[in-house]
Amino acid sequence: MFVILFQGLGFLVAVIVIGCSLIANLVFNQEAGEGYYDHHKWPFAVSLVFSAVICWLLGNFLRKRPGRVLIDKKTGKEFTLNRKHTLFFIPMHWWAPILLVLALMLFGAEFFK
Repeated sequence: MFVILFQGLGFLVAVIVIGCSLIANLVFNQEAGEGYYDHHKWPFAVSLVFSAVICWLLGNFLRKRPGRVLIDKKTGKEFTLNRKHTLFFIPMHWWAPILLVLALMLFGAEFFK
């Protein structure tokens, strides 16, 4: 059984990548002809670049949101709870460089074959 491990809104990384890929598939097939997206690697690389930008912006926004402050009744100490947003234990904003490296590899595979 395949289990996707995520915390918080980390699953949105997969949703963003799939959504951008679907949009790229529709746009490139519409503009360049049916099957173009399937026969070339660079349109998927473009979708990964857009996914990386979205993941970076959304991940940083979620990471910088203020946490919930709790006060221990016995000691009076304050604790801040911050929610994590990870996919496979990797924070959402760090998926951006990973997606960019994958995009560069696909661009290289397309143009240096």
